[in-house]
Amino acid sequence: MMAASRMPTALAALLVVSALACGGRPGDGESLPGHSRPILEHDWADPSALELDTSTFTPPDPAQARFVAASGLEAYIVPNASDPLVRLTAALPLGRLREVDGEAGASGLLVRLMTTRGAAGASRPLSRRLAELGTTLVSDETLDVTTLSLDVLPEDWRAGLDLLVELVRDPHLDAATIRQYRIDAGYSMPMSGIGGDGFRPKVELERMVAGYPLAPPDAGTTVSLAAVRALAARSLRADRVVLGVGGAVSRDAVEAAIESAAGGWSAVGGGEPPRAPAAIEPREKPSRFHAIDAPSLEGWIAIGKAVGAVPEADQPALAVLRFILAERLNIAAREIRGLTNRDDFEIPVAGSGAGLLTVRTGGRPEAVAPLVRFSLDEIARLHDAGKPVTDGEVRRAQGWLVRAVWQRSLELATSASTAFAVERVRRGSTDQLMGWPEAVREVTAADVKAMARRYLDPATLVTVVVGPLDKIRVARHPRWPVGLEEVEARLGGGG
Repeated sequence: MMAASRMPTALAALLVVSALACGGRPGDGESLPGHSRPILEHDWADPSALELDTSTFTPPDPAQARFVAASGLEAYIVPNASDPLVRLTAALPLGRLREVDGEAGASGLLVRLMTTRGAAGASRPLSRRLAELGTTLVSDETLDVTTLSLDVLPEDWRAGLDLLVELVRDPHLDAATIRQYRIDAGYSMPMSGIGGDGFRPKVELERMVAGYPLAPPDAGTTVSLAAVRALAARSLRADRVVLGVGGAVSRDAVEAAIESAAGGWSAVGGGEPPRAPAAIEPREKPSRFHAIDAPSLEGWIAIGKAVGAVPEADQPALAVLRFILAERLNIAAREIRGLTNRDDFEIPVAGSGAGLLTVRTGGRPEAVAPLVRFSLDEIARLHDAGKPVTDGEVRRAQGWLVRAVWQRSLELATSASTAFAVERVRRGSTDQLMGWPEAVREVTAADVKAMARRYLDPATLVTVVVGPLDKIRVARHPRWPVGLEEVEARLGGGG
């Protein structure tokens, strides 16, 4: 009896000691719900109140870096003796927007041939040559520019340059491989995350709002040998390709090597200008909601629209808008509600500005419908003329666009040489790239609201959900119990 009577008192004392050991007192109102540790108190200054040293950055001069060989082949050479590697890049006018009638899918096939079959008449397999250089061949395909890149040790840059020029100058257009080729679905499995062009909801959205060339050609489409040859003859000329060479190299040695590697590479057609990228034409009023059943542990979402050419004057303000909306989406969906790891907004990268404006996100089945709702709510708030964008939001966006994205693309010789080459192919010059910081700094909150009004009308956006629909439809989040049927009703149903 005595032992039993002491147990409640001892237990209460233990609980008090545990609470005090964790830094909080029972009933003091300073502990987080469900936790014993008190809310963190600090005296950190607001970032806007900090007095920081002025950050100065001087990018390489593209005019000084530019070199034109006798064949017409251009290159941007950015030496830096302290770099541990040399990056060799070939920027090519290849992509779906560069294809013409009868060439659908030819750009992707041509890239595949260059990166797997290698150069015509090569005495050794491409895989072996890459292994000898201790590197891999990396391709990056966008709607209007494709890059092929190699990172090699400084002592191997000449062999790497010769290999890269061979691949582009004389690709192995194997007829049997081309006859057997079929376009694939254009996307990866839905559980692969929200990044990349293979994010399935993005590809499905592209098909619904515009189709080819915004979206890949339909699965099973064949590509003719004539189409591949025509695209290669037009796009892989000496005066169409732009090289980037950055890192531990000597400029004089690189110029001599380029002249040697490109000797006799003709610029067929003389000064004939390249064909302008094709326009993207949105379809008329697609249904605003589409749900696609797919095996996955989670549901994945794309919300967006196709846009045609975006005037160059609008592109800096649209880039600022991109950062602000992405920040708001992540605050609303991740930081406040814990629904996802990432809720992002992307804008096109093509030189014309044409492409897809899209929100990408995903989460567990019970989070899918709330994610759609709260993402659309943030878009509507930004589009609403009566709800302002703050100067602080604009400043953060400007800092990110200039000191992170732009500066990072130019601060290393390896990345600067590639950036210059891509800009030359994409826009015909590096003027916009070098003028980007000033253009971004001139953007105001009013400019951002104007972009939101112009490009982000919620009534024009299409939502695609991909995932285990049976689970998503019955799931309810314990704190945010939005159902998929509510989302469908709000958006007017769909496929």
